[in-house]
Amino acid sequence: MPKSDEELVNAACQGDLASFGLLYERHYRMAVGVARCQLWDLHLSEDAAQEAFATACQTLRTLQNPARFPEWLGTICRRTATRLAKGQSKYEPFTEVHDETSDTVLPGLRRDVHDALSSLDATAREIVMLHYFSRLTYEEIAEVVQLSPQAIQGRLQRARAKMAEFLEPEEASLRRTSAGQPGKKP
Repeated sequence: MPKSDEELVNAACQGDLASFGLLYERHYRMAVGVARCQLWDLHLSEDAAQEAFATACQTLRTLQNPARFPEWLGTICRRTATRLAKGQSKYEPFTEVHDETSDTVLPGLRRDVHDALSSLDATAREIVMLHYFSRLTYEEIAEVVQLSPQAIQGRLQRARAKMAEFLEPEEASLRRTSAGQPGKKP
């Protein structure tokens, strides 16, 4: 049976580096996702996550509640990403896609997705990034942002709806009009 975060943190505090390695493996995707909310660039987000883990390793003994390791690591990662974001340009690619449409379609699409994500509040943006880009479950996201899995699901649904309106304003307007609600926003 896998050890809990609390057990791994306690073991790591006693000098068991393998336990910290398990924490790293368990929470790396989450840390990259948290950083990516501010940095947008995958490689820079990975750097921020690694730096956050280094900081966490050095200060692990200061963690008052070992069961809250994901939330604590998320805070460290947000602060690291904020510091690294100061020198980053506004639009960075989400992925390294190279095909015949890259030069014409993808830059605009990336900018539109970036703008749609930027229209969300910080928590909603983080939930979207963690779910879709880091592929975390509702339960894993709930540990990081300290909400219930049900709240994560609801916020994710609202975020998707807001992004859909942002990305397809004409089509959303047509849907409202055809539904008998001309010009009325939900």
